[in-house]
Amino acid sequence: MLLRAGNLTLLYHGGSLRYFTIEGQEVLRRIYVAIRDGNWGTADIQIQEERIEPSEDTFEIQYRWSTETPRMEGHVHIQGNMDGSVTFDWEGTALESFSKNRVGLCILHPVEGFRGKPVRIIHPNGEDTAAEFPDLIMPHQPFLTIAAMEWDVTPKLKAQIELEGDIFETEDQRNYSDTSYKTYATPQSLPKPVEVEAGETFHQRATLTFTGEWPPFITPDTSVRIDMAGDPQSIPAWGLTWPELDRSISTKEIELLRKLTPAHILLRLDLRKPDWEQDFQATFEQIEKVGVPVQLAVLIDEQYVPSLRLFKSKSLIKEVILLNENGLTTSELLDRALPLLESRWPALQIGGGTNGFFVNFNRHPFDYSRVDFVSYSLSPQVHTFDEVSIIENLAGQADTVRTAAARSGKPVYVSPVLLAPDPDERLHTNFAASWTVGSFKHLAEAGAASVTYYEAFGSNGIIVDDQPTPLYQWFAFLSEFKPERVIPSRVSQPLRCSSLILEKGNKWKTTLLANHTTEELQIRLPGAATITLGPYEWRAVF
Repeated sequence: MLLRAGNLTLLYHGGSLRYFTIEGQEVLRRIYVAIRDGNWGTADIQIQEERIEPSEDTFEIQYRWSTETPRMEGHVHIQGNMDGSVTFDWEGTALESFSKNRVGLCILHPVEGFRGKPVRIIHPNGEDTAAEFPDLIMPHQPFLTIAAMEWDVTPKLKAQIELEGDIFETEDQRNYSDTSYKTYATPQSLPKPVEVEAGETFHQRATLTFTGEWPPFITPDTSVRIDMAGDPQSIPAWGLTWPELDRSISTKEIELLRKLTPAHILLRLDLRKPDWEQDFQATFEQIEKVGVPVQLAVLIDEQYVPSLRLFKSKSLIKEVILLNENGLTTSELLDRALPLLESRWPALQIGGGTNGFFVNFNRHPFDYSRVDFVSYSLSPQVHTFDEVSIIENLAGQADTVRTAAARSGKPVYVSPVLLAPDPDERLHTNFAASWTVGSFKHLAEAGAASVTYYEAFGSNGIIVDDQPTPLYQWFAFLSEFKPERVIPSRVSQPLRCSSLILEKGNKWKTTLLANHTTEELQIRLPGAATITLGPYEWRAVF
């Protein structure tokens, strides 16, 4: 539901406030409640007795809430006033004892328009610190010990958000490919998990206020327009992941995969397992039936480095990512492995980084000059799991590539990209295909050299029960069109639609459009042509 507080517009959705906007510029991305247990599990918050009272330029919302795991309940009161101020007041009571890592309010700040923006951090003792929102992704918290934050909305208007009920700090959520900076309680430096006793109460409040001269109210422009935004650049090599299954690939799966043209298949191998060599030989025989080059991600203890000799006989292996038992590349591992590989296999491309998310790459640097490329994985479902948030965080993928390239000076491989770390039934739907178009857009336009996506077949694959899924159709399009370049493009409503302009070697172009909503969407192309897409539909326009 779209609401107004004076000349501020915002969206109420599922108990939280989103997209605080003035004159087309986001002021805040979201205010919401998160309850995270001692294992960082996220509680599902159920809303009851919801009451929404909007007017032309004010609103008031109240509801009761509860969770099953852990058992909690409470009340929320949200109010928006004619002067643009908004208050989000949250109360909760534990109905049982449990351990927690975080309970309370989270405030998301947008990245677009905020990167590099000065901000004044006001501390609980009344002192303040001049800072700025980071451009490249900060490995650790950029702002600590926060009672309030103040920044310029326009040259004549300042915003301030005051936070009560705990000590807050800010992390750069782009470490997890989220498109936001997040301010939250309690500080990560404090011991956790913390035991919560039955009957314990919590009360936190966030108050957004403004000082200065307001610009006139402008009715939000909801039209969707596409424009070119840069020069052509090379398209990343794309690949798929080989699944870890206790069965052989079927004849139909081989037939379907041979119709695709992935640059590589990612094979993950743990050399610490006692039967790894037998498993490797059996799996490689299956891969050879498809005939696609292999990107090998090897998890290895330093003592097993001599075992790398075995791979030299496999001509399909073109790239190896070296990882230790913690899924990280270290100087010690490179010291042992590089002399063997470089002397016996000089044409091999060797990568380093992590098999975890970008945050692990960002917090564990190594000597990048010793590898040919750097690598990490990503998924949009680390912090939030609803479709709106998953789409909202697409743009954060680009900043991981920009930061990795700036830190390392090496080509960036994102391997693999997953819709979710765990099985997700949406993987086989049009929603996943729509999201993947947006993912490929942001990674390609940011300059990724290589991108690996989902498992090739199986229950978590793009082929399920010998049948192609909507995701398979997307990769079939890439295989048939064979683009060589991507032309950066801009969408006026990036939370509703993605555009991807691809160019062949003969400069023949196509524009791919992906509807990220559950509604029919009209999109205006350059030259005033308009097309209509159904819910989560993607289409190539020639």
